[in-house]
Amino acid sequence: MDPVRFSTIAHRNHRFCSPLSEATVERALDPLALTAGQRTLDVGCGRGEMLLRVLERYPVSGVGVDPNRDFLAEAQRRATQRGLAERVELRPCRIAETRFPAAHFDFAMAVGSTHAFQGLEPALEGLRHLITTGGKMLVGEGYWKSDPDPGYLSVLGGTREEFTDHAGNIRAGIDRGLTLIDSWISSEQEWDEYEDLYARTIERHLVEFPDDPDRVAMKERIERWQDGYRRWGRDTLGFGLYLFGT
Repeated sequence: MDPVRFSTIAHRNHRFCSPLSEATVERALDPLALTAGQRTLDVGCGRGEMLLRVLERYPVSGVGVDPNRDFLAEAQRRATQRGLAERVELRPCRIAETRFPAAHFDFAMAVGSTHAFQGLEPALEGLRHLITTGGKMLVGEGYWKSDPDPGYLSVLGGTREEFTDHAGNIRAGIDRGLTLIDSWISSEQEWDEYEDLYARTIERHLVEFPDDPDRVAMKERIERWQDGYRRWGRDTLGFGLYLFGT
C-alpha cells in the first residue's frame, strides 16, 4: 500500500493536515504584520489552507511547495475559488528539488512538514537561510509529552529520537539564534477531532470503494492506527506551533 495515497485519502476532508483548529491558526497568524509586496513560503503546503489564510489576511504573494500533486490540485482549486490564484505559486516538488535565493522571503512556514528538511533542526536552518533579517518563521512539530511505548513507536513507524519535548523544540530555535515570539500547543479536543476525521474518512472510502485493491491493508492500517492513538497517542504525542523571528 502506497503511504502517500493513504495519507491523501485520509486527509481529504481536513482543512489543515495537522491537529489544529481554525482558532489556533488565526491566533498564530495574528502577529505576522506582513505588508504589501512581501513574500511568503510554505514548505509542505499540502492542500494550501494555511498559505491561503496568510494571503487572505495580508497583501502578500506566496509560494507553496509540496510533492503531492493531488494536494496541490486542491490548493489550486481553493486559490481560484477565493480569488487568490494570481498571488500564489504552487510547485509540485520537494524543497530539495527547487531553488530560491537566500533571504528571499519575509515569512516562511513548515507546519507538520519538517521531514521535508529531514527534521526540525535542519528545517530551522533551511528556513532561516530563506527569510530576510527581521523575518519570521512558523514551524509546526510533534513532541513527546511522555516517553513513548515501543508499541506506539511501532504503530507510528518512528523512533524515540524522532522528537524531543516541547521545551526542546523551542530550544532548537533559540540555539540557532532565533527569537521565540509565541507558541501554541494542540489541545486534546483538536487532536481528537483530527484523528476522528482521519479515521472516518478512510472508513467512508472503504464503504464507497469496496473493490479498492488496497482495501484489506487500509482497513488493517486504520484499525491499528486508531487503537494506537487511543491506547498511547493521546497521552504521549503532542503538537506545537512555534513562531520565531530572526
